[in-house]
Amino acid sequence: LGVPADKITVTGIPIDPIFAGQKDKRKMRAKYDLHPDRPTLLISAGGFGVGPIEHLMVSLMKLKKPAQVIAICGRSQELRQRVERVVSSGMSESKVDVRVVGFTTDMDEYMSAADIVVGKPGGLTTSEALAKGLAFVIVNPIPGQEERNADHLLEAGAAIRCNNLPTLAWKIDKLLGDPPRLRSMQAASRKLGRPNSARDIVAKMAALYRSRISMCAYTLPTPKK
Repeated sequence: LGVPADKITVTGIPIDPIFAGQKDKRKMRAKYDLHPDRPTLLISAGGFGVGPIEHLMVSLMKLKKPAQVIAICGRSQELRQRVERVVSSGMSESKVDVRVVGFTTDMDEYMSAADIVVGKPGGLTTSEALAKGLAFVIVNPIPGQEERNADHLLEAGAAIRCNNLPTLAWKIDKLLGDPPRLRSMQAASRKLGRPNSARDIVAKMAALYRSRISMCAYTLPTPKK
């Protein structure tokens, strides 16, 4: 674009600084009545409860390895009810425990309790999950931004991808059966994360402001007596 390199600062998407804090995984699981040692998956429909995450739940309930899922449904009571129906209909035969959550301001704590985030790689959720070092299971990313985010995560080794929901449980079972690979993906995620992005942006803007003020003071003419 013709912009000099020294005029560009790469910070990452600004996220709430609360995601920079490291919270004990077992304590967060105890706080939300989760099993302390079970692999924990997080799926989220965002604050407004957008997206048919009940279809993800249908697939996740078929996991053969014991696991637990945190399903964030946001403000949509209708979505929450659909997810709860899926869970109740499959619970008797499933090895998966599910915690269905509505709108919450404690996403950083739920992410701290989780090991894996499952779903679409939207910009903000991806940035928050990277700050928490979560591995990604990417499902049917939308062409454009989400496809590019998916490519970035896959190339960095922080994600696996599933384009076919009937194979989702099989892919996650395979990942859960390979702890070294899961740990490697989480390490790659932490490496990509920019938990201090908001502070970095403010610090850069403050430095630019101070520099501009200094230049203006230097170039002001000396008042005549």
